[in-house]
This record gives sequence, C-alpha cells and structure tokens, in this order.
Amino acid sequence: MSISSINGVGAYSAVTAAETESKAAKAAETTDKQVKEDAAVFEKSQDTKKDSANQIYNRDNVIAKLKADQQTRLDSMNSLVQKLLGKQAEKFNLATGTNLAATFREIAGKVDQQTIDDAKASIAEDGYWGVEQTSDRMVSMAIALSGGDTSKADLMMESLEKGYKQATKAWGEDLPKICQDTVDAAKKKMEDWKNGVTTAEDYSKYLNE
Repeated sequence: MSISSINGVGAYSAVTAAETESKAAKAAETTDKQVKEDAAVFEKSQDTKKDSANQIYNRDNVIAKLKADQQTRLDSMNSLVQKLLGKQAEKFNLATGTNLAATFREIAGKVDQQTIDDAKASIAEDGYWGVEQTSDRMVSMAIALSGGDTSKADLMMESLEKGYKQATKAWGEDLPKICQDTVDAAKKKMEDWKNGVTTAEDYSKYLNE
C-alpha cells in the first residue's frame, strides 16, 4: 500500500468528519432554535391562559359586586317600605282609635285631641301620610334606587311587596287597609313609570325629603 493511498484515505476521513461535525452543529442549532420557539409558544399560551383566567376572575368580581349592589338597593327599598307603612299605620290608628297593634294601644289611649286631629289630617286623601303622597314617596325612592332603569321596576315592586309583608309581621297584626291601598297605588305607579306613562321627574320633588 502506497503512502499516497493512505494520505487519500486520511484526507477523505478528515473531510467526512468535518462534514459530519458541521451537520451535527447545524442540527444542534436547529434543535436549539426549535426548543426556544416552542418555549416561546408555550409561554405565550400560558400567558394567554393567565390573561383569560384573570378576565374571567375580574368578570366574576364585577358580577358579584353588581349583584351585591342590587341586593343592597332592594334591601333599602324593603326597609323604606317597612318604615313608611309602620308610620302610616300609627297615624291611622291614632286617627281612628282602632289600635290594631298591641304595643300601640297604650300610647293611643293617652294622646290628646290635637294629636288625634293632626293624625286625621295626615292620613286624609291629600295628607302627608295619605295613600297618594306615601305611595309617591315609595315610587320616588324605588326609581332612585334603580338608577332610573325601568328594567328594574319589577324587582322594585317585588321588594315593595316584601316590605309590606315584613311590616305586617313587625306590626304584629294586619296593617290597616290604608297601607295595602298605598302599596297597590305604588305598584300601579311603578307600572306606569315602567311603561313610559310617567317619568322619574314626576316624582323628583320627593327625593330631597
């Protein structure tokens, strides 16, 4: 075997080794690049999932706050109705002497004539505690609590009815008929407002009371 033959084989082997090394380097570079790209896609995917989760979480928080706010408004309406009807019942019992509630009988038996006369005037048709003005105050508060949104009218009417039932329970006996008439009048006015027959401005004078 000649030296040239050996040198030829050596040269060939060197070239083959160099080519193999070059291919391996390129393959490694390609693999590294692919890993980085895959990692970037994965991280982006993860970020998207996090963003989506945050959006859902934030949306749920907003919904929860809106529901809580709405319930607070309904509770306020409920409380207002109870107070108004309780006060109206007191005036009615003073004026008529019927004294439906046991806790009120003793008080009513000791009032003077002027107090009785004032109570009669207050529950008259045009009186402050009469059906019209008391129902107007209920409606004005309902409109204010609903933010002027007529789509909330039904919810407010439900709260109004609930307030009436709870006021009856707190009173201890059936409330005077004037109270039920007042609730019926308020619900009718709420229906009119809901259907555009009246507007919030029709009840605005009561908002500052």
